[in-house]
Amino acid sequence: MTLSDYLSDKRAVLLTCLAGGLFFSVLLYLYGIAPQEIFLLWICYAGIVSGSLCRGYVILKKRLLYLQSLLDSLDRKYLMAEVAQKPVSSAEKVYFRMIKEALKSMTDEVSQAKRLNEEYRDFIEQWIHEIKIPITGIQLLCENNKSDTIRKIMSQTEQIGRYVERVLFYARLGNVEKDYFIKELSLRDCVMEALAANKQFLIQNGVSVSTEKVRDTVYSDEKWVVFIMNQIIINSVKYSGGRPPVIAVESTDMGGYVVLAVTDNGAGIKESEIDRIFDKGFVGSNGRAGKGATGIGLYLCRQLCLRLGISIEAQSEQGQYTTIRLSFPKSGHLKV
Repeated sequence: MTLSDYLSDKRAVLLTCLAGGLFFSVLLYLYGIAPQEIFLLWICYAGIVSGSLCRGYVILKKRLLYLQSLLDSLDRKYLMAEVAQKPVSSAEKVYFRMIKEALKSMTDEVSQAKRLNEEYRDFIEQWIHEIKIPITGIQLLCENNKSDTIRKIMSQTEQIGRYVERVLFYARLGNVEKDYFIKELSLRDCVMEALAANKQFLIQNGVSVSTEKVRDTVYSDEKWVVFIMNQIIINSVKYSGGRPPVIAVESTDMGGYVVLAVTDNGAGIKESEIDRIFDKGFVGSNGRAGKGATGIGLYLCRQLCLRLGISIEAQSEQGQYTTIRLSFPKSGHLKV
């Protein structure tokens, strides 16, 4: 608060003091007091008023600076009213009491919302685990009856499984730190597991996949890496651009990190859209062309990569190719 702001707030007081001074000046003059004496009284009166206002400003400024520094030092800023020094005025006591009541109400609302959110997430996770049972049953039944129709059913079942898995990861996105296990893993094994999970989908779309150049090992969470690979591979097939899909997967040891690159010969991504493909809900021109895009898959990939310390980036040329690169750091603490 500046002095001008303080004086502006005290405008009514200043006007009252001025009006009172003029009234008593006229009254004293009518009683025969000399103008020189009245002027001297005005000087004393102005000094008293100015001193009182300056003292009030200094006290208020000091109090505000203390409260601001206290607020800045708190991680949980809503506790300021609890830890601040005792209110110094009656008005401040009322303000503090109102703030405490408002913050308590807010805390109760947040706690209620958090509880409901946890219950909803628990329900979703339970439902997902339950729905996986009939999905697995359908896949086992289809394995024993090979035909074109059965293969189409298996492909659709794989797609349902992918959607269910995506819902599970999205539900756990808020506290995924409790759900990962870092260990040494083979990138080739992760790639092959992702390909196996989408076997019928890849066969039906005539996809050719090259994995000969995937050799490196990294430290990460296998389940998460497989999920990320799933999303990348499915996108490569969905946006094939009308050509027989060809996907090349290769890993490269760059010294300080390992790069896993997935390149396809699909429709590519517009240059104006390349920086937005990892945004939540962004589907782009390819997605709007009727591919059933939701804008969630790559968003989940980015969020999971952030939590694992993996860098993810895309490079593309429209109508030619798209490459998604995952950079796994070689950090000692990941080996624990």
